[in-house]
Amino acid sequence: MNCDDLDALLPELLDGQVSKEERDAALEHLATCNDCRIVVDDLEHINRLYREHGRMHLTDETRERLRRLLEM
Repeated sequence: MNCDDLDALLPELLDGQVSKEERDAALEHLATCNDCRIVVDDLEHINRLYREHGRMHLTDETRERLRRLLEM
């Protein structure tokens, strides 16, 4: 698995909706790719915050800043 493969698999991976083989390949890639590990860690952190705090009201300005950050 490479970075592009992992990127395409991220939503399903984070939701636990991947096969054992896909999960194993993703974990193997994450063990050697710091860039992807950072992305996954950040997304897991965001998911955890959302679960703990529920929906948050964002101003239009904050929403736009977040959108721009996610596009990077």
